[in-house]
Amino acid sequence: MANTPGRFDRDFGYLMPFLDKVAQAASELPDPAAREELSRLVAEEKGRWARIQALLGGAKASAAPAPRVEPSVRRAPPRAPAPRDEDRRPPGLTVGSLRQR
Repeated sequence: MANTPGRFDRDFGYLMPFLDKVAQAASELPDPAAREELSRLVAEEKGRWARIQALLGGAKASAAPAPRVEPSVRRAPPRAPAPRDEDRRPPGLTVGSLRQR
């Protein structure tokens, strides 16, 4: 599949204004630390997407790879084990007679 010029223009036309909206929302956050972090994250993201757009448009790769940015994401809590078959049966139901013979 060849990268034709303008193939992603429509997508970038949605993405970049969306990131601008997020940046605007960041500037309105009451918590200064959250405001600063979100503003920084959006600025970094816009820079990455601008570079992606340039590369798709035929720009030459940079001499050195960009440093890897570690995301600041919390790990999800461990998941509960999947229920066993015997745990899925309705409680209180049995098969066969309960009367003693």
